[in-house]
Amino acid sequence: MLNTTANIDPDFSQALTKLDKRGKIKLLEKKHQPLFKADGLNGPPKFIPRMAYYHEGERIVSLYPSELSGGENIYTEFVSKEYYPEDKDRKLYKWIFNADWQTEYKTSDPHPVTGDKRYFIPVDELVDVEEYHRSRKSPDPIDDFDSEPAAGSDVPYADMTLRDYAAIHLQKPCSHKKWLNDIIKSK
Repeated sequence: MLNTTANIDPDFSQALTKLDKRGKIKLLEKKHQPLFKADGLNGPPKFIPRMAYYHEGERIVSLYPSELSGGENIYTEFVSKEYYPEDKDRKLYKWIFNADWQTEYKTSDPHPVTGDKRYFIPVDELVDVEEYHRSRKSPDPIDDFDSEPAAGSDVPYADMTLRDYAAIHLQKPCSHKKWLNDIIKSK
């Protein structure tokens, strides 16, 4: 387990120690206000800090049905059980609402007392909000959709078409992007 308190500002750590769960979440959320605004949020975000951990070889975060319902994107920061940041950079991630979450994600066993199940969301499906906005401001946007992205770069999620989504979801090379079709064919 990470020694999370060593990775963060001691004053911040001390402030967290004095707060209850709700206060800790509000303090964590405060840092991300500029990113919430950049993401176009006018009201309070659906911010749910979570532990990221490995389950069956896949790094995931787990969320309850009540958290996933409602049709909203969920913002998260990786934290310990006590809500100490696990990432010294304090990255903000976004899970883009998926209406099929009840059927597409694996679940935990029911809690022995409450019967509640948690849904396992792969960390790979989360969007790094700061990176997303940095790529949108890139002076060299990708205009040639058929060209392969440069090594080490990525294509912004916003540039995905419905045809691209179908190609990925159906695992059929029907995209107009040759490089995406090649990835799908290689699986």
